[in-house]
Amino acid sequence: MSKHTHTALKEAAQKLAAAEGLNHAEAHRIVSRWAAHEGPTDAEVEAADAATAGFDPLFYYASQPPSEIPGFLMRMGSDYPQLRSEGPAPYCHPHPVQSLANSEQETVLSLTARPDVFDYLPALVVEPLTYTPPTDGRVPPGYGYWGNCWSVELYDVGFRYNRVSNLAAPGWSATVTRGPEPSAPCHLRVAHEGGFVLFDAPTPLPPDWLVRTRVHAEGLPVFCGPCAGAPVPQRLDDEQVDMLLETADLTVARIPFTVQEA
Repeated sequence: MSKHTHTALKEAAQKLAAAEGLNHAEAHRIVSRWAAHEGPTDAEVEAADAATAGFDPLFYYASQPPSEIPGFLMRMGSDYPQLRSEGPAPYCHPHPVQSLANSEQETVLSLTARPDVFDYLPALVVEPLTYTPPTDGRVPPGYGYWGNCWSVELYDVGFRYNRVSNLAAPGWSATVTRGPEPSAPCHLRVAHEGGFVLFDAPTPLPPDWLVRTRVHAEGLPVFCGPCAGAPVPQRLDDEQVDMLLETADLTVARIPFTVQEA
């Protein structure tokens, strides 16, 4: 049955209303907009998949001065953010987080962003590689404390626990500026209209992932963590992610993406 038929729209609206707590009229307006949404064409997907066959960001970094591969790409060491006293890690987005107990005390998270898949569609994972201790002479809290502070901060700007919403988080947007070639890092900026910047730095994003950012009319789920105890899986597993959202070890917001040329 075509997604444009009255019956299909009605059924989709009923499901959306039940999932998101909307009235039927509002849900129907949303699914009607979804039905008109233009995702990538088959030709675009095929071309992106072909380009991804040669996607090799490790070789790209190694072949460019200073021939240094970012640590987060190698997935070396711990999967849990490590204390880094000498300051933020290179190739990351430095993000200051204030203590919930003392607004004058803060750490800096060295955030990375990587592509993944959730529920068969593209997703983004933003996670700290390291964190720097406050310089007030006190014994610094462990990452679990700062992860909790970060998750509360994200909650205040629209991220949520428990589940992935079908709807875009209000005020959020993401812009990807492609690199000069498929393996080159793209510049990614994920920000809220109120001024909160989650990520603003280069990171490798494969062509097949980029073209599919247009599949869902409301955007992609952007997962942030660790928010407390459990590390973020190296590859998102839907069932495990659902559990980590329920336990507040992950937080998420659906964010619309715009991909533009360099």
